[in-house]
Amino acid sequence: MFLLISGAAASGKTTVAKQLSSRLDNLISHDHDEKKAIDEDTRCQQLEEWIQLALNHQQQGQDFLLTSHSPFGELLACPSAPELAGIAACLLDCNDPVRIQRMRNRGFDPRWPPTQHVLNWASWHRMHAWDPQWEQGVIVGNGPSEHAYSRWTNWKQTDERWKVGIIDTSNADVEMMLDKVAEWVLSARKYPTIAADTRWWE
Repeated sequence: MFLLISGAAASGKTTVAKQLSSRLDNLISHDHDEKKAIDEDTRCQQLEEWIQLALNHQQQGQDFLLTSHSPFGELLACPSAPELAGIAACLLDCNDPVRIQRMRNRGFDPRWPPTQHVLNWASWHRMHAWDPQWEQGVIVGNGPSEHAYSRWTNWKQTDERWKVGIIDTSNADVEMMLDKVAEWVLSARKYPTIAADTRWWE
């Protein structure tokens, strides 16, 4: 299955990608920033590339975890998403002061400077995780023409197919955060948000 862990800058995504696979069997993990996206369109193209890699691992019976700025809706829009045997999504989040302090501590990244824009993106992620109807224009249309956002844009907040876990890392050290994410992965393996046999894309 494909496990997406999304979130804005400094939520803990890269740490999860680097360390989680050593805690769980049959799990391949990557961070989207291994590919250097330059804009939203590039990010969406690269997300499809990650799905293609995940499909190769799927044939070998391995789950694939990706940490990314891409939210759930961008994943579902990718051309090859219906080929995934299962999909689950989780948002890594933290409060605004913690996020900004983490960004300042780790040094300046020109792609994600510690500005209000980053906080706005984090806030949008929270709402998107809760309600697929929330400000869809922020991402709908970001990807190439073959990306099918219409698969989910009519889903409502109560739709069973739209369940995004949320893990708050504000007060969690690395070990606590990894424990929480590992627990989520184990649960998602048993109860994936979306399974291919439901034909969710129709």
